[in-house]
Amino acid sequence: MNQRLLFVFTFLVSMVCYTQEKLTISYTNSSLKEVLTDVESKTTILFSYAQEVIASKSITLPQQEITIDNLLPLLETQTGLIFEKVSSQQVIITQKRIICGYIIDATTKKPIPFATVTIDNDQSIVSDDNGYFNFKDISSTTGNIRISFIGYDEKNITLSIGEPCTSIELNLLSSVLDEVVVLGYVTSGIDRNKDGSIALDSEKLGILPGLVSPDIAQSIQLIPGISTLDESATGIQIRGGSPDQNLILYDDIKLYNTGYFYGMFSLFNPFATKKATIFRSGTSASYGDRISGIIDISSGELIPEKTEGGFEIDGLSVNGFVKVPLSQKTAVYAFARRSYSDIVETPTYQSYEDKIFTNFGIARDSNGNVLELETDDDFNPETSNNDFSFADVNAKLILKPNVKNSISVSGLYTRNRLDFDFTGGEELVVDSLITQNKGLSVNWKHKTNEKQQEKLTAYFSEYNSFYQNDEIKDETGDGILDLAEVNIRKNDITDLGMKFTSTSSIKETQKLTLGYELSYTDLNVIISKENPIDAEIESSEQDDDNLKNAVFGEYTFNFKNNGFINTGIRLVHYSSLDDFLIEPRINLEYPLNNRFRIKTAIERRNQPVSQLVEFNHTELRLENELWRLSDDEQFPLLSSNQISGGILYHYKNLNIDVDAYYKELDGLTTFTNGFSNPLENLEEGKSTIQGLDLLVKYRWDNYKIWAGYTYNNITFQFPNLQDTPFKFPGNNDITHSFRISNTLQLKKWQFSLGWQFRTGKPITPVNSYEIKIDADGENAGVVNFGSVNSAKLPDFHRLDASILYDLNIKSGNKTLKGQLGLSFLNIYNRVKPLNLIYKAERKPLDDGGIPVEGTTGSTPEELELILEQVIQRFSLGFTPNAVFRLSF
Repeated sequence: MNQRLLFVFTFLVSMVCYTQEKLTISYTNSSLKEVLTDVESKTTILFSYAQEVIASKSITLPQQEITIDNLLPLLETQTGLIFEKVSSQQVIITQKRIICGYIIDATTKKPIPFATVTIDNDQSIVSDDNGYFNFKDISSTTGNIRISFIGYDEKNITLSIGEPCTSIELNLLSSVLDEVVVLGYVTSGIDRNKDGSIALDSEKLGILPGLVSPDIAQSIQLIPGISTLDESATGIQIRGGSPDQNLILYDDIKLYNTGYFYGMFSLFNPFATKKATIFRSGTSASYGDRISGIIDISSGELIPEKTEGGFEIDGLSVNGFVKVPLSQKTAVYAFARRSYSDIVETPTYQSYEDKIFTNFGIARDSNGNVLELETDDDFNPETSNNDFSFADVNAKLILKPNVKNSISVSGLYTRNRLDFDFTGGEELVVDSLITQNKGLSVNWKHKTNEKQQEKLTAYFSEYNSFYQNDEIKDETGDGILDLAEVNIRKNDITDLGMKFTSTSSIKETQKLTLGYELSYTDLNVIISKENPIDAEIESSEQDDDNLKNAVFGEYTFNFKNNGFINTGIRLVHYSSLDDFLIEPRINLEYPLNNRFRIKTAIERRNQPVSQLVEFNHTELRLENELWRLSDDEQFPLLSSNQISGGILYHYKNLNIDVDAYYKELDGLTTFTNGFSNPLENLEEGKSTIQGLDLLVKYRWDNYKIWAGYTYNNITFQFPNLQDTPFKFPGNNDITHSFRISNTLQLKKWQFSLGWQFRTGKPITPVNSYEIKIDADGENAGVVNFGSVNSAKLPDFHRLDASILYDLNIKSGNKTLKGQLGLSFLNIYNRVKPLNLIYKAERKPLDDGGIPVEGTTGSTPEELELILEQVIQRFSLGFTPNAVFRLSF
């Protein structure tokens, strides 16, 4: 017994000692097959493998003594294979089914986190903090990898499964002049530049709550300080400025109208808006003519390597594009879109229809009493008919004859049409509206040398708006409807100009920009009222023009720590004012350390054209703004002084941005700001805006959450308004605004959920309302308004969500990239008024309520204010949308 135990013990000890015995090895670029044969000859180990798995592998190891257990990890590292020791005498060699790599900067060799990596146009992921990425469970033996990251050249590379994770270098774009400080400032595709501007790239834009397409006008509303009062795509307010105070450019074409269907939908084709730069403050001196924000949109300027195209259909329109390289130096872009609501009305369209074609609700006075309006013309989709359509076409030609020159020619055409009719009592009302934009631009960029470049741009822009309102009544009492009244409102703008800019790099840290701008604007307004029965016509027409000459210059000094200071000045002369204006500007950002940056911007700006609100000759009372040129008399020049400052914190996945601002605006009028109560006299005033924008964003792998808050305190001063406090809330004074959004990406799925809240818009309350009987026995409601903007509408909030799914569709030897999406606006269907407008007219009444014969010589104090209509505009109800998208 003892002998047998001794034998077993001796055998086990010998086995352990044998397996731990060290081998002497030395390999120099030896095939893996040779290495395995050598190891098998020196040990009792047997390797099991498929020949094709080890065929291309080689090993290099210096001479050394090593155990089997220490040798196997070295073989795994050099081959990318798996060596699994299943027993003391057998090792199975298998291939890893992953593709991996490390993305690094070609110059600094530092890792690039959050780069977008796509394999076979199918699955997309982002690199981690170390620049590492991997795709698991790959079915094929190789994968076509595309790597993109803002500020770097895109890279395409083919990797094989089982290969070691190699380093992949990305080169900086030579054309990048403004460094990006925060990537994914709000979400992917929305970044913050060093000068404080926001860069938006629609191709990199992540999923957003309530959206199924990367609409620029809707996407930028996620940025604190940018919002709308009416949920539209065009009523964009930037830090308290009204929509007409924003300069909007598309391929350097100046636009005066940017929406369809009363601004609910953006006229910017998602395929045709490659990039956009948005300024909330710190505006470059090269921009002028507006006193609020800048939205500069580009359709792109790259020549594709092969033909690209795409198609999209959602709940409102069909859309397509194609980009064709005619040669290595020439390319043509073409984009087209059309709505189909005039053929089929989807639930998406019907929800917008309910919002737009409902103009009434319960109106109350300040004591809560319901206002009974006998003359109110209220309509909704059930009592009215509408026929709506829009279409747009964009095209671009790109020429790059050599490395020093680049030429592009871009054109656009948009058209929006609406026909509406409503029968109320014995009256038929017919409305029609057509708006259109035409534009053309030519852009030439020349690079003289590495330190000097020039840019010359010429553009033509035309905007046309034609509105007609027909009122058909039985005026003679014979039971026959006659055309009783025709109201026409026409607004035409022709704008053409050119701009030359020269940029010089004085030293590595200094840049000087000089430029000249010339433009001519012709603006025509026609307002007419015709009574065909009595052959009476009231008409007014104004045709004005303005020639602008401007010179501007900027000096930029870049600190070694990535800070900068930019000083600029713009000198401009407007012929319509016959005045010479000076607009100084300064913008500073300075890093305190790697995490904190302080910033400030000061600027003065002027605006020679603005919109007035005109209600008298419209029935729908939407898009009732007319552009007017300033004459410094009836329509004064708009001007503003602005200062802002704050601090930016950025560390790893956390962004915090706090920015406070103060504005003073001069040149406002009672006809340009949309007061809810009627103000008969043209009065001039000014405004002050105090605000704070706060953004907090954090990211965990594929999950992002961001929250934005804006505080605004907007006050108006109109000294000549009767019974009005010296200061009162501005018409767009939304004191508190808050948004929180979440996005999550799981392989081919993307999810987004967002909630927004804001306080209500200021309105003027009705203090009293009394029904009197006039001489014709008709009711006349005499109204007495309270203090201007002393009340507010209910608070607004809604919950939105979106879902996107990426798919591939095989078509012969080609793979089409597809996407399905669903979105839901206002999930809990909370509908509240967003705006309220009173229509009233002064009429003479005696003490007994009987109309006085004749109004000649009557003063406003002798007339009673008769309330005829209360127009209410409501928020969207529950609004679903869907999209199907293909691209190649």
